Amino acid sequence: MGKSNPKPRKPDAPLGAGTLTAAELDEQAEEVYALHKQGHSLIAIGRSMGLTKDAVERRIARARKNLPSETADALRADRESSLIDMIREAHENLNNAETVAEKNAVIRTVADLNMKLAKLLGLEVPSKVVLEMEQIFTSQRDGVWAGDVE
Repeated sequence: MGKSNPKPRKPDAPLGAGTLTAAELDEQAEEVYALHKQGHSLIAIGRSMGLTKDAVERRIARARKNLPSETADALRADRESSLIDMIREAHENLNNAETVAEKNAVIRTVADLNMKLAKLLGLEVPSKVVLEMEQIFTSQRDGVWAGDVE
């Protein structure tokens, strides 16, 4: 009978609650985060570890929270640089887009990337994105839609 039983959970607690100690959760979070950084999908990680997608997301958030501030800052800076590169490339794609549908798709991409960058930087600036979209529409309207009408 050397097998230990998991801690009993409270009647109203979710399944699995209280079965792992904080240290075990931290260890599992690091393992999940390592898989996530390698590019594995949340669902694939969950399947391989017997976790739900929500649990995987919570473990990733826990691992990020536990990162040393220097590491977290470096990750944010790397992500910011990557997003800025994608935004720059999207603007180039906008200039090369030939149809209205292509231009609209790129504009949506630019808006999405800008929102992700704003979220990363902790900014609440949807109006800035709206203004940028208005600028794109204004600068492109004469050259795009006027040219398509001919």
